[in-house]
Amino acid sequence: MTATSERGAGRRGVAALLLLCACAAPAGEREQAEEQLRRATEAAMSLNYDGTFVYRDGDWMETMRIIHRADPEKGSMARLVSLSGEAREVIREANRVTCILPGSNAVLVSKSKPRAVTGLGVFNPQGAYREHYVLGLAPGERVAGRSTRLVTVMPRDAFRYGYRLWVDDDSGFLLKSELVDAGGHALEQIVYTHLELPERIPDALLRPAISGEGFTWYTSDAPRAPERESDWRVDWLPDGFRMRDRATDPAGVGRMPVEHLVYTDGLASVSVFIEHLDAGGEALEGLSRMGAVNAYGVMVGGFQVTAVGEVPAETVERIGRAVARR
Repeated sequence: MTATSERGAGRRGVAALLLLCACAAPAGEREQAEEQLRRATEAAMSLNYDGTFVYRDGDWMETMRIIHRADPEKGSMARLVSLSGEAREVIREANRVTCILPGSNAVLVSKSKPRAVTGLGVFNPQGAYREHYVLGLAPGERVAGRSTRLVTVMPRDAFRYGYRLWVDDDSGFLLKSELVDAGGHALEQIVYTHLELPERIPDALLRPAISGEGFTWYTSDAPRAPERESDWRVDWLPDGFRMRDRATDPAGVGRMPVEHLVYTDGLASVSVFIEHLDAGGEALEGLSRMGAVNAYGVMVGGFQVTAVGEVPAETVERIGRAVARR
């Protein structure tokens, strides 16, 4: 979601200065900024909403509609619809995700852990992020006709990106977000242009408009379950990163199972995928990038190791090179 629409050189300068100096914000301001992060995380999961947002990634831009219904008893449900470009829909239920892709005549169904569809899904209020980011709070611009507070979250080192977050004053909903590099330039951006917060979301709004009839359906029913201790270790991680999840993804047709390790500092996260590669398999080696997502691939004793995350390229490369068998 790269964006080049930053509101003036002054704000960029402030962001860069915070990163370079790593000076601590006053305690009161930091606590207020943390409260805004908690509000945004809770709002994304607990509110009913129907909104339209623009997603930017470099020169690529897409308009999406998201409809979310919160249900503490049955679990939340959401529908994400592309309004520009190729038609597609994503339906997320409590523990299942259905992706309908008309361009490929395909429907992908997989199990998934419950999580927020939008907002700070990775944010952990008790995480180690406090030691590695400088938090700030300031009056924000109007977004989707609503007044906001601007939360800045700037890293103290070069191994993670920063965030600029515009939080709705009234509801706590995250109306605009930017992932920023060390120079304060936006790498990704989400901006809501319209938002409704109805008391109820009818079933009809959560039904896909594309039936998927005649499409090829790909279903993965096998659960991702933790298992015995991994045969792999990661000998280097940025300070504050800890393992959040480890599981073996079920094998697809003609493929070996993939071990999946997830590390996070409470805000940023990096995934490490480890897969046995057959003799005829094509290896991914070196750095690659898609928007703000960097990936680094390396072969380790016949296994493809890939580190992926919305962190700088140096971070995924160092993590990838630090993966070794026990």
